[in-house]
Amino acid sequence: MIEETVILQIMEWQPIILTAAGSLTLLSPSKTSEIQTQQPIQLAKNNSVEVVEAAYPNRIEIAVNITAHEDLMIAQDMEVEKGQIISDRIPERKRLEAQRKQLELSLERIRTASIQPPPEPLPVPKIDTLPPVSFLEHEAGIERAKLAIASAQEEVSIKAQEIAELSEIPNLEPTILEHERAKLKELQLDHQIAVNKLELAQGKLQTAKQQRKYQEYFASITAAQRVEQENQAKSFYQRQLAEYNEKVAAKEIQISQLQEKLNNVQNAIALLQITSPYSGTVRNIEFLGQSPDGSIAVTITLMVSGAND
Repeated sequence: MIEETVILQIMEWQPIILTAAGSLTLLSPSKTSEIQTQQPIQLAKNNSVEVVEAAYPNRIEIAVNITAHEDLMIAQDMEVEKGQIISDRIPERKRLEAQRKQLELSLERIRTASIQPPPEPLPVPKIDTLPPVSFLEHEAGIERAKLAIASAQEEVSIKAQEIAELSEIPNLEPTILEHERAKLKELQLDHQIAVNKLELAQGKLQTAKQQRKYQEYFASITAAQRVEQENQAKSFYQRQLAEYNEKVAAKEIQISQLQEKLNNVQNAIALLQITSPYSGTVRNIEFLGQSPDGSIAVTITLMVSGAND
């Protein structure tokens, strides 16, 4: 930030120092006491000096810094009016104004940049629970097959007993025994069919139980996968949300930094132009030398023409 200092001197032994902050300090000849007037001189926004006290000095010295001789808007023996520009660092102003425009563009671009929050994760589809299982039908089929086997076994036993009794009858027609033996074979076949039906019913029951176990296992795997998908979706959303918050914070930091730079540049521009606090005549312009920053220190002696409204 550029700071300009204006030195006012009343006659020869009463210097008044006027800084860019707008405070006025009156020093005694011994330079050991320092007071501040009840109504200090203030700087307006364009750095003009406004005098509010009743009495006016008749000679002031104004210290300014310039970068080139062309920055001086006055010459020796020139009449100046109160508020007239006496120094304006035009090249520096142009450079800073270009910098200000660039900062304003950058600030506007960042402010209008849109940062979209991440969408919330979609719910994972729910899994229908398995219906209750029942094996009563298979178990009933097994019981019916067992009953059929018992009935067939009983008929086989009875027929075998009849054939044994017929075999003891003397001179029995052989065709009768052959007929009964054929019936016995049919009953034995029926018994075997009943046994096969029992084994089939037992197999169906075992298959139904195995299918149920597989369904339960598959349902548990699917439920675990659903929980994993839900956790992954939440974790991914949290990462995206953290990145979004980081981008928002970075944007606010950038805006703050650019705004600070812009304020500094605007303040620097405001301090480049110095105006005369009084109307009067320029009696002397003294070039004191070059400062470390490359600027040229100049002291302007102004003879005040009289009271100023």
